[in-house]
Amino acid sequence: MKTASPRLWLLLALLGLGYFGLLAFHPGLYFALGVNHYDAWFLDTFALLASNDAVARGLDPYAPNPLDYFHRPHVYSHWWLGLRHLGLTRAHSLALGAALGGGFLVAAWARLRPRSLGQLAGYAAVLGAMPVVLALDRANNDLLIFVLLALLVPCLRSERRELRLLAVGLVAVAAGLKYYPAAAGLVLLAGAGRAERRSRLVIALLLLALVALSIGPDLVRHGRLAPQPEGLMTFGATAAFSALGWTGWLPKLLALLAALLAAGLGWRRRVLADWAPSPAQQSDWLHFVLGAVLLTGCFFTSLNHGYRWIFALWLAPLLWGLPGDAAAPPAVRRLARWTRGLLLFVLWWAPACCLVLNGLIGVVPGAMVTRLAQAVFLIEQPADWALFGCLLVFLTHFARTQLQQLRGDDASLPERAR
Repeated sequence: MKTASPRLWLLLALLGLGYFGLLAFHPGLYFALGVNHYDAWFLDTFALLASNDAVARGLDPYAPNPLDYFHRPHVYSHWWLGLRHLGLTRAHSLALGAALGGGFLVAAWARLRPRSLGQLAGYAAVLGAMPVVLALDRANNDLLIFVLLALLVPCLRSERRELRLLAVGLVAVAAGLKYYPAAAGLVLLAGAGRAERRSRLVIALLLLALVALSIGPDLVRHGRLAPQPEGLMTFGATAAFSALGWTGWLPKLLALLAALLAAGLGWRRRVLADWAPSPAQQSDWLHFVLGAVLLTGCFFTSLNHGYRWIFALWLAPLLWGLPGDAAAPPAVRRLARWTRGLLLFVLWWAPACCLVLNGLIGVVPGAMVTRLAQAVFLIEQPADWALFGCLLVFLTHFARTQLQQLRGDDASLPERAR
């Protein structure tokens, strides 16, 4: 396997700085590619700080907030309302939003180390996708989740036991902030000996139970308050149903049943049974599993704003490296290529179509533009399902392998996994 090239990494960083700088100085480009900038920076960070300011003034943060630009209520756990104790107010929204964006980019560039021009192009395509731009433009708090969980795999791979245990705390804190990162607990199955992994899982279950007790009421309240994502820059298993007017509990149940069926088929068919990541691929593999389980959990349980796609950055190194691994079985390389192609399509289909749709505004009737946008959205849905089906194949392989190791059933594992 080729080693990472410092020159290519520097070129990726420079391309990123130039690209995001161009958008920063010409925010009109946002709208052309499907992001509404609203002539204001870091709106989601502003909303968080506005909720804290509301509490400081004796207002109910879970009611429509007159201190926010759009009067948004607080829709996250009450943990975020502790920001006021750090002295942070709406006056700090630009500084805090820039810090979140800067921290995210540093964590992303630390992970993306291209070994070839092809990898450089692929990483740039994922990093520059409009859902990622949306997260940076809004300074959404998913950026902080990304930075926190970026430490998870390095902790698990550390030679120091206390750092490996720190991984459990990272998952618990992230789950307390945004609920869905509890899915990252799957990655805690990896690394170290059986006894340590078992104790780690017990600790994780206890911590997550405590987190659930703390934020459970917030989650119930959040379900009533949170606006449902809609439009081209969203994703979820029930998105097509919602776009066609079918809402309620039945589409959600069907989505969960479909996820269980797909996972069961992946478990039974064992498409990757003859493959295990090499020692050099372990970091890429664990980061891939981390990104895949976060995105897959979100896809099958809820509708999501596009900025959740920032976790696709952790998929990229394996998806651009595995197809060229001569030691991997052909079926594995083929699955990686399909997954990679689907990921690029999903990330860029809507922005590419927005270039055309926005050019039609004022040229054709608005109702026609709306119908075309809905058609674009519906066309994307089969690709979304196919992508997450591929991710489930990888995830079931990881789960089965790690559970076999925990049981001590190593005889059925590929040679490189023992």
